[in-house]
Amino acid sequence: MSALLESLRQHWRDRASTLPGNADARQQALEAFLARGFPTTAEEDWKYTSLARLEDASLAVPGPVDLAEAMAAVERHAVPGLDGPRLVFVNGQLIPPACRLEGMPEGLGVGSLGQTLQEHGDADPLDRVVDLDRYRLARLNTALFLDGALIRATKQVGAEKPIYLLFLNLGAPGAMPLIQPRVLIDVAQGAALTVIEHHCGEGEAAVINAVTEISGQSAARITHYRVQEHAERHIQIAGLNARLDRDASLVCHNIDLGGALVRNDVHARLLAPGAEVELNGLYFTRGTSHVDNHTRIDHLAPRTTSREDYRGVLDGRSRAVFNGKVLVAEDAQKIEAHQSNNNLLLSRECEVDTKPELEIYADDVKCSHGATVGQLDATALFYLRSRGLDADTARGLLTFAFAEEVIARLGITPLAERLSGTVMGHLPDSERLREFT
Repeated sequence: MSALLESLRQHWRDRASTLPGNADARQQALEAFLARGFPTTAEEDWKYTSLARLEDASLAVPGPVDLAEAMAAVERHAVPGLDGPRLVFVNGQLIPPACRLEGMPEGLGVGSLGQTLQEHGDADPLDRVVDLDRYRLARLNTALFLDGALIRATKQVGAEKPIYLLFLNLGAPGAMPLIQPRVLIDVAQGAALTVIEHHCGEGEAAVINAVTEISGQSAARITHYRVQEHAERHIQIAGLNARLDRDASLVCHNIDLGGALVRNDVHARLLAPGAEVELNGLYFTRGTSHVDNHTRIDHLAPRTTSREDYRGVLDGRSRAVFNGKVLVAEDAQKIEAHQSNNNLLLSRECEVDTKPELEIYADDVKCSHGATVGQLDATALFYLRSRGLDADTARGLLTFAFAEEVIARLGITPLAERLSGTVMGHLPDSERLREFT
């Protein structure tokens, strides 16, 4: 066993008595993970994304958080203008003074997963949605996470205000903190929820291994935002797993605007007729950053629907990977599935590997997929230049318009404004660009 894996086992021994939940289940999850270790490029799903840099890293479970430092970081990073329920975690630990839970409707529960496991450890809600054989990093999260968010709609509540989950990760000199956020979302029949899962960080390198599980019962309506704005040395691996019952719907917006190495796995299972899922994605890579999006949608019942649109903007010597798979099971007739991945290259040195896939075992279906990789449209550039704009401004406007098509779908004004500003800040001559938007 490598020194890294042995250090993880030692972290478990040091922390086992203080971790919430079922200790036996946590230890079983750790041993199952250690038996296989981290994914390698020898595995097809990881052939373009290497975690080898972790082998030489010194990882540590985060220690106590300084409250004043945490509150100052929240002030710097939280999205302003969101006035619904809020949970804040810094280095995986709940910061109660920064949370806001008053005024929630009857039937909606938002709280600490760690506290729930402490109080009801025998009724462990973990790993009921995630496919552990396919996404084994969830086992590492199950073994060592400190806290997380538990969101339950037990009645037909409406999504009047989004639930805001802020995960702040503060790297420090020395050993890299291994931070493992966990989010469980359970939405009852006919209920509606909107959840913003915002991951951001600053400081030295940190490793984040995040897991989200979403369960939608019949006719549930769920909108989920996962926004990542990490510092340039942070590594984030994230898995989102969802299962949807009859007539349930899930809309996911996945936005990546930071980080050194980012891997996202999204797996949605449509279990009964009428279930539908929509996946929208935007990634902006710069320098030597690497972003890998792997999505999988399983149509396991007739008359289910999926739509998927991911867009990438690449600059510098960065790299992006997109692998989107749609599986249509036998007898899952009359399904509709559409998938697209479009990429804009701003540099000759950047690279994208895109692979949309369809695996179909039924014959009465409507399925399509496509991918594009290209540069800015020369005709559009000429048009803007002919109107008196300099080259950088013209390129910036066209790049912003490409990304804005995804941001415009977000539907939450404070969040859209925040992300539009972040994208614009990544472009040359951003101050001049603001004059045109």
